[in-house]
Amino acid sequence: MCKMFIGRFVASILALLIASSVLLTHGQSQSGVLSDEDKAEIIESLIQLEIKPLGSEFGNIRIFSSDKIGSVLATRIAKHGLSFWSAREIIGSKQEYVVDYVVIRSIYLRDGIVVVSLSTLTDESPCFAPPFSRERSFTYEYQKTPTGWVGKLVKSPVPFPFSWSLVTTP
Repeated sequence: MCKMFIGRFVASILALLIASSVLLTHGQSQSGVLSDEDKAEIIESLIQLEIKPLGSEFGNIRIFSSDKIGSVLATRIAKHGLSFWSAREIIGSKQEYVVDYVVIRSIYLRDGIVVVSLSTLTDESPCFAPPFSRERSFTYEYQKTPTGWVGKLVKSPVPFPFSWSLVTTP
């Protein structure tokens, strides 16, 4: 009788431990999800931070790739003078023109800070030369304040990606 009681007691303790770990894991995954509204506010904050000011990291880029954006409304972005293009539209345009655009690589929540990774790309398929592409990657961190989302640039590309030891041969 004592062995049966100990066996049931151990089994119930194990069941409680498993159930509490499942609930804890479920609670953590729910808190790490950003709402569509938060993503839209972060993208608008990013636009105000980098697109509008003179000397910004993005220059005169006015096209955002719609990949990985999902539910962000184009009308909300259009009021900033920008447009969303699908991958198909970008590929079609670079056959005839140089296309400068921004791609959001990822938006995720980590320890209460939203990390936004993105790249600016320049693509072209010239008539008599091989196609070329230039990519510059950036990382921003955003925090929610009472006045809205506030971001800062934490990683940007090196200004000169080549070495100073370039030597020309005669």
